[in-house]
Amino acid sequence: MAQNDMHVIMYRILAYLYACLKGGRDVDTNVISCDVLGINERYWLAIVTELVERGYVRGISITHADNRASAFLHDPTITMTGVEFLMENSMMAKARRFLQDIKASVPGL
Repeated sequence: MAQNDMHVIMYRILAYLYACLKGGRDVDTNVISCDVLGINERYWLAIVTELVERGYVRGISITHADNRASAFLHDPTITMTGVEFLMENSMMAKARRFLQDIKASVPGL
């Protein structure tokens, strides 16, 4: 598994949104931007679209114009379905372990 695998990026987005919700903090959309996540915009948009279409997040609008999609983040949050996916999906568990291993092996992350 690599840091830019789809499941790892999904995990990072969902885990951040869940932490904000539980902590009563506002979401800093920069934290879940393609630049911070280290992926290209098209890949980021595909992942965010997947999260929206599966009902894992709300507060994100996907629009299509001139054969181009874009996302508008307006107070994004994780849904109960997203929390369940985050906690129960085997690929999310692998992504969590991967990120924990990376964090443990690289000081300062």
